[in-house]
Amino acid sequence: MTVSKGHILLFSLMVILSPVALRSQEAAPPAPSPQSATASSPAPPPATPQASTPAPVTFEIAGSARSGKTPLPGVTVTAANTLTGKKYLAASNSEGKFSLTGMARGRYVVRIEFMGFATFTQEVVLNPDNPAAKVDAELILASRQQESSDNALAAMALAGRGFQSLAMESTLSALGGGNGDSGGVNGNAGGQNNGDVPSLPLNGAGAEGPTESVSVSGAQGRTQDFGMGNEEELQQRIQEFRDRMQREGGAFGMPPGGGGFAGPGVVMIARMPRGFNINQPHGVLYYTDDNSGLDARPYSLTGVPTQQAYYNQARFGANVGGPLNIPKVFKGGNKWFFFGGWNGSRGSNPYDAFSTVPTQAERGGDFRQATYNNGNPVQIFNPHTGQSYQFSGNANVLDPSLIPSSAQALLTYIPLPNIPTNAFGQNFHYVTSANSSSDAVSFRLVHNFGAMPGPGGGRVILGGPGGMEGGGGGRRHTHNNINFGLNWARSSSDIVNPFPSLAGGNSTQGLNASAGWVYGKGRTTNSLRVNYNHNHVSTTNLYSNVTNVAGLAGITGVSTDPFNWGLPGISFTSFGGLNGPTPRRQLDQAYTLSDTISWNHAKHNWRFGGDYHRILQSFHSARNAEGSFVFTGYATSQYAPVGSASCPGTQACQVADTGYDFADFLLGYPQQTSLQFGTDAYNFRANSYDFFVQDDWRFRSDLSFNLGLRYEFYGPYTEANNRIANLDVAPGFTAAVPVLPGQSGPYNGAFPASLIRPDRNNWAPRVGIAWKPQKKTVVRAGYGINYNLAQYSAMIQNFAFQPPFANTATNTTDVTGLVGGSPLTLANGFPDAPSGTVTNNFAVNPNYRQAYVQIWNLDIQRELPGGWILSTGYNGAKGTRPDTERALLVAGNQPFVYESSEGNSILHAGTVRIRKRMAKGIGLSAQYVYSESIDDASSIGGGGTVVAQDPFDLSADRGLSSFDQRHKFTGNWIYDLPIGENRRFSPKGAWGHLFDAWQWSGDFTIGSGLYFTPRVLGGGLDISRGVSGSLRANAVAGQTVALGKPTTLEWFNTAAFCAPGPTCANPAGSAFGDAGRNIIEGPGQVTLDMAINKTITIRESRALDLRLSASNVFNNAHFTSINTVVNSLAFGEVTGTGSMRRVTMTARFRF
Repeated sequence: MTVSKGHILLFSLMVILSPVALRSQEAAPPAPSPQSATASSPAPPPATPQASTPAPVTFEIAGSARSGKTPLPGVTVTAANTLTGKKYLAASNSEGKFSLTGMARGRYVVRIEFMGFATFTQEVVLNPDNPAAKVDAELILASRQQESSDNALAAMALAGRGFQSLAMESTLSALGGGNGDSGGVNGNAGGQNNGDVPSLPLNGAGAEGPTESVSVSGAQGRTQDFGMGNEEELQQRIQEFRDRMQREGGAFGMPPGGGGFAGPGVVMIARMPRGFNINQPHGVLYYTDDNSGLDARPYSLTGVPTQQAYYNQARFGANVGGPLNIPKVFKGGNKWFFFGGWNGSRGSNPYDAFSTVPTQAERGGDFRQATYNNGNPVQIFNPHTGQSYQFSGNANVLDPSLIPSSAQALLTYIPLPNIPTNAFGQNFHYVTSANSSSDAVSFRLVHNFGAMPGPGGGRVILGGPGGMEGGGGGRRHTHNNINFGLNWARSSSDIVNPFPSLAGGNSTQGLNASAGWVYGKGRTTNSLRVNYNHNHVSTTNLYSNVTNVAGLAGITGVSTDPFNWGLPGISFTSFGGLNGPTPRRQLDQAYTLSDTISWNHAKHNWRFGGDYHRILQSFHSARNAEGSFVFTGYATSQYAPVGSASCPGTQACQVADTGYDFADFLLGYPQQTSLQFGTDAYNFRANSYDFFVQDDWRFRSDLSFNLGLRYEFYGPYTEANNRIANLDVAPGFTAAVPVLPGQSGPYNGAFPASLIRPDRNNWAPRVGIAWKPQKKTVVRAGYGINYNLAQYSAMIQNFAFQPPFANTATNTTDVTGLVGGSPLTLANGFPDAPSGTVTNNFAVNPNYRQAYVQIWNLDIQRELPGGWILSTGYNGAKGTRPDTERALLVAGNQPFVYESSEGNSILHAGTVRIRKRMAKGIGLSAQYVYSESIDDASSIGGGGTVVAQDPFDLSADRGLSSFDQRHKFTGNWIYDLPIGENRRFSPKGAWGHLFDAWQWSGDFTIGSGLYFTPRVLGGGLDISRGVSGSLRANAVAGQTVALGKPTTLEWFNTAAFCAPGPTCANPAGSAFGDAGRNIIEGPGQVTLDMAINKTITIRESRALDLRLSASNVFNNAHFTSINTVVNSLAFGEVTGTGSMRRVTMTARFRF
């Protein structure tokens, strides 16, 4: 606790010392609202001593936006404080009017932006002598206003962004005409900020989520985000001052010049704010801390308080940017700029896990006290004799001499119980911390060619409203810019698992280098960029190159390479098994060439471009080099006579409540084994490219379109030495033969080098419409297609570990093999396959097509009295060809998984959102989403592909998506406390400094639960197909799933399901379970987060931000997962919880 008290003391000391802020300086506004659509009301500066106390002064900026005599609704208005760069936002109403109220004194740059129009910028000063400023903007079409185009292009050239940020815009916002950087060079569409457009992640229906690009730009996204102060923020602050220098004359009302396109302008003398020098570096220093002394204890599912792991997480960094001037060495003037920084983290993350492990008696073979999940006692039988195992006259006890040395050796890696068995059946508790660290160093250099504005920070000579070409005879200005970037990053973290023996570590190290050239002339700008990315990833366990666990245990047939050493995989139904990290070394490299052209013409903003990527991947690893063993209890079960009333048919039937998986382990009899290792080093290659065209078309003042078309090609991977293999599968899955790159198969003809034929049909149209049918009403609609381009990388790694280049085996057995004298054992789990048997365990349809999702939306927004905005919307998404996997048994082959693109999905969602613009220090926003997603394979957005239960009836898997959440209600607020200058309460002196400029904000989420599937592990049907967990349970007639009062011990009615078998048969006569996918609703979600922050202005260009935030502030338990395995000891129980209250302190100094 000493550490946490020190942190609290430090935070309190910084707050108390806030009176060091100079009283004559302008105050910095507080941190912005977490909702981008609202603007925070800035905190007032410290009070200035006066002879008398005047009435509080209210500062505001009001005005209008018009085009000629036509008012423009929905125009985005941004007021940025020139000292800190913090922004305040508003939007014009149906009459084109806007207002920003509750502002503090200070100097602001007001930017007014609307799609298709040139950006209007004006500076205003708010002080007691001038408490209200009026800004009336007459917007001119961008194609007819060269000055704005030039200024915007210069901003992008300096910042090195603009077009490059388009890949990160929100899917629905951009398609709906929201702020999606799709409005020409100024990056606005429709004039609405993001807060006015509802966003809905459509991950499950095939979209990549809210960060998926819906513009057709081919660019690769933003530069690295530094988190607590980034390059983009520094660029923005410096650029705002440069914009101000260029427009200072216009702000003071100087008349325009005459002659030329924009006029020569009137030369004037202006002064930058005292204390701020644009030619000096500016930056951010920050430190964030979160430790166990401030956070709540983890929630105990058992009700018994447990110890809290000690942990501490710190993030810190320094980022700086500005003109590149090195005294007596290099003077870059206003042509060379740099941005650089170092960001790091050090800390540990808490880990708290409960498990069920065998008792001391069970480890010795004594199962007299063991029970099944239904409470019945465990019974173990010897299938050779049909009699119960006995030792020393005691039934259900194994003779110690029957336990092989291999089982005894592996048993040492399974821990002994360390707590009494609780109500959940858990008897092992592991509490630890996982250490982690990271560092990232970034440097970016920008050089501008041609004439630039004069130096800032003092008296400068600027052009008038004619802009940069003013005074120069009206020539169209040419923009020429080159930039270089270099980023290096490293990270390391511990891997922790429920058992200490399963630990390991991850480490990464990456390098990214880029170079860009931006050239613009007139209405056309070209941006060319090259990039190289180098990333090395390493994973290790406790045994690689140290201990040959499998060899010492006497397990044969596995890898002997010291690099591959590790624990064999051991799987149980009743207990936690062994599944440790796999050693791996991987190197990823990518070369990228991108080019984008922007052209403004009449009412159109056109963009054209494309990208090319060369992707290289090399790695050294083995998928399953030490082998995996699945124990099901088959070897200690009692079997009913074949053909008897209780066992009709020709297959042996296990008697209910007999057999035990851990007893099988002690005897060394797995029912399934698998192995995969061989060639350890592979080199993969792939190419991809794309082309796009997009037009932002301002058709009328009340109607605009965003039209685009994108083509994407992502080629399948190849291996440099062709050491990959696929299976050529016959129609109807009646046969399968191996095929290598360039070979022809008997069923599907010639196979390319990639073993998958490229998909060259990925055309993606994008359409967005924004329409204003009435005053105060805006309608937006959009449609687009996105492709899933990520699946090839998983396929190639599965192709790599296949015969003849690898040792692959999937073996299964049953009681017949056990009794017949050829059982699988721990020591000999990988016997030689019969001659001619194909052991490949993975195949892909050579005509595999990439999945895509169609997304559409409709949103109607209405402005209400009192600053309220109401939006209602509908969102839909249809996924076509998501990945599906089948587990197949084909004559002459060992079991294998077959992947194809045959799935489909559909999502519908309705949204209602209401928002109150920031006024009188209060801003509010809330949104409700009702949605339903249905699919037969949640392979896009659903956490990975799941093997279909019935390989010949994929439609039987159709059900709710694994990510489906029916109801979700979210909201946030921001409140400027009414204490300080120009507030309801205005204390003076030290108390005024201590209590003013505080802001309270928060957000909440209330959601229904996700859905889960009742499953069976270790079922005989699954085991024979080489998989486990694809088999679903049978539903019990007359039983409802939901409980009226669920508990952590029984979240749903466990009597509603049973494992398929003689006593629980599918009424249709099928061996498959008849329960549907995702029919069990899991726990819901209620969370509330809060934060308080204070900004202290130290000098005119320096400020200190302090923030104290708490997630889950009321410490509500959020259950995250439940056990739905019908034959598990924990069936029906809650098995996971979310984080309890966590408190984070942040200090950030800006200069």
